[in-house]
Amino acid sequence: MNGFYGMIGNSPQMQRVYKDIEIAAKADIPVLIQGETGTGKELASRAIHECSSRINAPFVPVNCAAIPRELAESELFGHEKGAFTSAHRDRQGKIELANKGSIFLDEIGDMDIFSQAKLLRVLEEGTITRVGSEKPISINTRVISATNKQLTDKIQKKSFREDLYYRLSTFQINLPALRERKSDISFLAEYFLIRAGEQFKKKVTGICSMAMERLMEYSWPGNVREFKNVITRAVISCKEIITVDDISISLPSIDKIKPDVTVMQDPQWLSFSSETSLNEMEKEAIKKMLCNNQGNKRKTAEVLGIGRSSLYWKLKKYGLS
Repeated sequence: MNGFYGMIGNSPQMQRVYKDIEIAAKADIPVLIQGETGTGKELASRAIHECSSRINAPFVPVNCAAIPRELAESELFGHEKGAFTSAHRDRQGKIELANKGSIFLDEIGDMDIFSQAKLLRVLEEGTITRVGSEKPISINTRVISATNKQLTDKIQKKSFREDLYYRLSTFQINLPALRERKSDISFLAEYFLIRAGEQFKKKVTGICSMAMERLMEYSWPGNVREFKNVITRAVISCKEIITVDDISISLPSIDKIKPDVTVMQDPQWLSFSSETSLNEMEKEAIKKMLCNNQGNKRKTAEVLGIGRSSLYWKLKKYGLS
């Protein structure tokens, strides 16, 4: 079971992703991949590269969040000998190293404004200029970027260039969270179980039905990356079949958190004076439900009957975040 270039899943959501990857690969245009942490953004970017005519050229991944701001320009665009104290020789940057191939700029939202301006020139003119040089170098590098942030919010805060955003997002691919494609969980479980069994030379026959139910119930905030770690640890700890106890080693809170009905029915917690404002009542209700659900914001929003975005706004409004 190898999936689609290492991406596992047969759900309608993933079939849409596979189709988008094939379209993007043939078009040879900048692509912006959006998705939560752990949804497989680098896998998707590699799939785009490997489906394209650039497959025999370099694929260069870069984590923009991991590059110190003072080194970002040199790291991405290269430098000339003597450009700064430690520049003892000419050095190609990541974009130049990916010439004729693809560069994957992960966490593009963390790129500093100055580097954003130089990247825009790459996209518009197909040239780079190394640090310490005024001579432009022509390159033919395909830019694939990814983010788990809302770049439109960063644009409003003036921390991300709007013109760069539109150039990067010529084609967009949105990766679904694992909780949005739970029909793929059994496929993923089998895939990671086999891989972990081979890695640790251990024969595991499968996952019991109750353990699978727990896997289906969990919301997976870490998505596929978290799921893989849970299955791997379960394979290590189990005997022949993965049980609920093996799963609970990694996810002790995997059981659904159920609201304390007695607390909700107790009128005492809603006892306010006639002078208490509506805002204060709402604030106290949110605090009580947060406590009741052990800080789980998703559950709190469900109990209160509001969307998570509304809950986050109210948490910020009342200084509860």
